[in-house]
Amino acid sequence: MPFRNSSIRTRLLLASTAVQVVLLSLLLANSVRLMNDATTASLDTLISQNASMLHAMATAYGEQPSYGPLQDTLGELLADSDKGLIYVRIGDSTGRILLSAGQTGMRGLPPATATPGVGIGEMLDHPVIHVRRPLLLARNEVGFLQFGVSVSVLAKARQSIIQQGALIALIEIVITFVLLSGIGYLLSNKLARLLAGSKAITDGYLDHRLPDDGGDELARLAKHFNIMASTLQQRVSELQQTAERLKTSEQRYALAMRGANDGLWDWDINTNRTYFAPRFCELIGIPEDDAATDPEPFISRLHPDETAGYRARMIDHLRGDNPQFMLEHRIRQPDGSYRWIMTRGVALRDAGGRAIRMAGSISDVHLRKRAEEQLIHDALHDGLTGLPNRALFIEHVRLALGQQRRDESYRFAVLAINLERFHLVNDSYGHATGDLLLREVAHRLHDLLRAGDLLARVGGDQFAVLLNGLEDSTEALEIAKTMVELPGFDAPGADRTLHPKCRVGLAMSDNERTDGEALLRDADNALQIARQSDGCSIKVFHASMHALALNTLQLETDLRNALSTGTLSVHYQPIMRLMDRRISSFEALVRWEHPVHGMIPPSQFIPLAEALDMIHDLGLLVLRRVCEDIHRWQAQTGTEQVPPVSVNLSARQLSRSNLADELIAIIKASKLEPERIRFEVTESILARADGPASNTLRQLRSAGIKVLIDDFGTGFSALSYLHTIPCDIIKLDGSFVGAITNDSRLRAIVRRSIELAHDLNIGVVAECIESGEQATTLNGMGCDFGQGYLFSRPLPAEEASRFLTPVSKETQP
Repeated sequence: MPFRNSSIRTRLLLASTAVQVVLLSLLLANSVRLMNDATTASLDTLISQNASMLHAMATAYGEQPSYGPLQDTLGELLADSDKGLIYVRIGDSTGRILLSAGQTGMRGLPPATATPGVGIGEMLDHPVIHVRRPLLLARNEVGFLQFGVSVSVLAKARQSIIQQGALIALIEIVITFVLLSGIGYLLSNKLARLLAGSKAITDGYLDHRLPDDGGDELARLAKHFNIMASTLQQRVSELQQTAERLKTSEQRYALAMRGANDGLWDWDINTNRTYFAPRFCELIGIPEDDAATDPEPFISRLHPDETAGYRARMIDHLRGDNPQFMLEHRIRQPDGSYRWIMTRGVALRDAGGRAIRMAGSISDVHLRKRAEEQLIHDALHDGLTGLPNRALFIEHVRLALGQQRRDESYRFAVLAINLERFHLVNDSYGHATGDLLLREVAHRLHDLLRAGDLLARVGGDQFAVLLNGLEDSTEALEIAKTMVELPGFDAPGADRTLHPKCRVGLAMSDNERTDGEALLRDADNALQIARQSDGCSIKVFHASMHALALNTLQLETDLRNALSTGTLSVHYQPIMRLMDRRISSFEALVRWEHPVHGMIPPSQFIPLAEALDMIHDLGLLVLRRVCEDIHRWQAQTGTEQVPPVSVNLSARQLSRSNLADELIAIIKASKLEPERIRFEVTESILARADGPASNTLRQLRSAGIKVLIDDFGTGFSALSYLHTIPCDIIKLDGSFVGAITNDSRLRAIVRRSIELAHDLNIGVVAECIESGEQATTLNGMGCDFGQGYLFSRPLPAEEASRFLTPVSKETQP
């Protein structure tokens, strides 16, 4: 023995040290083994639970297939994760990534590290363990599921425990060399506690703790042991919480599957027996007692139009032509109605590829299909009248053209129908009455059609009719005549019976026409001619009308350019005081000198501006020009007493609710006195005293602006309610003036009208005075003012300035 001659104290110390070295080594090795076992078990549990959860979620979402929602959910969960599960990737058999969540900066997939034969020490050398599992995708494609688990915390804890154990052993050895043999009992006692603690930890009592009283090395070792045990207990607790969360997630997934509300079915092909889940029976309307039966209760309820397609699709899948059976179809309910469902299924095959079993589900898609049908209906029909719209009408015309190509003797016609004075009804009685008028006209036109004809609404107040199977154009004309004068009806909100009247354009089919749009266009061209005609309400299309339509279209373009560039001009026609033939005021009249066609009459482009909804912009342009010219005249004459100027307002303008505010704002911006500007409106606009036009005129008069009623005596008004019209001056229509010198009865009417207007404190202007005799006669009747070619034609602003002389308040109407 090398130490045989040594002292007992030395041998005891050496023996005690040797024993301590052995015991501490065993303790450290056992602790490391236990730590490795616990870490391995925790890591295996974490990997297994994550793999199960992700596999279930991937399978559920993959059936649709739609990984978008799953990717969004996992992306939010793993966005800032640095512990546990940190990324997930799903790929197909070719390696293409289908889902990528977490670790957005990762480029490429690292190789799997959790593989058989790899020890816990090698795995913990990496901060992240990469796990790859096979995954069954849609259409039986085998892909893969790979995810990463951060083990940095476990690795640090393991390393820390090993380092701490090694440090404790080293300290114990050093202390043993300096201790006396007398401390052997204390040493062995405390070592026994350590052994007992290790045994308790090994047995799974992680809450076991050693007494750490005293200040020696063994006491500190006990403290470190307690720290190790506490750390292990915390890590195991975290793993248990993770397992509980995974279990909760699995329960949530199971609940979501039940919440999907699909009906499951299972078909044993060999025995021809099926199983229908309760929800399946509920959707197709069979008793749950028939849940285990043959497929006949389901097959017999298929819609007759879809039975053949269902069987063909099923046979294709059973033969292997389609990887999955999926079909939307209708199923008969117990009450005889049909409900839309979607049937899905996948067949299980034997080694020979023969289908032996099939399972799937049905989903209720009835509301979605009905919504789709409603959308298609709305896209092809007018929402107000329920009639086909322009797109559906053109499609029917194309079908008629196809029938004509097959049968050269087949003839048909297209009618374009416009409702006259519809805008006047809208402006006078409101849009609700206008809508009612359109519905009534649609109903009456539909009643006039023959079986096989088609009526459609192709515009605001325009309809179209397809007359199929005509003998000749005479038959089409006879039908069109019945559509001109429609029966009247009483509309709520209107104070009179409405008698709808229509204009009709007719285009006959011929062997040269191949375009439905062109045929409707030709009928519309004929309609436009009919609308401009005073006597004929029906026009049949011929080639010259198309050329006229092209010219009108060019004129529209030129008018838009003229309005946008401001090349329209304003002329002024003086209104004279009949008593002394002095200037009283001007009427502003817009003029258009076309660069090619020369001066275009207002009767040609003003209705065009109305139709193109540009009349308001045109009216505002005239008003601004008038304000500028008045300022220029005031600067030329050096006086503020320039005659006022009246500006015409159209019916379309007066339908605007804020028109008065717009007009007043322009006048204020020009810094003119309100009495310098007047506004003229036609008498027919004031059919209703409480209509929008009357309200606008009252606002203008409240602002100090005078109102003139043009064409008085030709519209809806009567002397009985002249006092309700918001005006300051009336302008007698030129039809009264032309024959006033020869017709005594007409003179009597004009005289009484002038007297009544004066009694109501309203001035009177006579229009279209062309002779001195007319002017003298009107002056003798008490007419205040006159306007016409006798005094002057409309003149440009520069030429009209010769009429400018200081005007007193007394000379103004």
